[in-house]
Amino acid sequence: MIGLMRPLTKRSKKKLVEIKDLAIKKPLKTEACDNHSYTARETHGEWVESPRMRVSKYLKGARKREGLTQKEVCQKLKIQQSNYSNMERGERSIPVRLTPKLAKLLDVKSKMLDEKKVEKSLQERKRAS
Repeated sequence: MIGLMRPLTKRSKKKLVEIKDLAIKKPLKTEACDNHSYTARETHGEWVESPRMRVSKYLKGARKREGLTQKEVCQKLKIQQSNYSNMERGERSIPVRLTPKLAKLLDVKSKMLDEKKVEKSLQERKRAS
């Protein structure tokens, strides 16, 4: 049988190391926790429900619905991926000049990407209820 074995390649050595590493890892400790479920507001504060965060969530959802990657969106709009990523995370607002282009690309209404308009509609909803 020894004569039938092939020498190890770099790829097979790497797999052996990965398998060995998996076996060494310790199981996760499970700790008792309360069964209370927390809302996003309780966990992260009020900024989660801010107009900017609503727009950023909508932006990411629209992009995924269209089946586009961040890289593809950035190439079509000729912007840096880091800027677009910051927009999707709510760390940066969408520039006014970019709103119509982005709305057309993602097939959404431009008012849904405008923080001020989203804030205004939220305030109107609060007054109505």
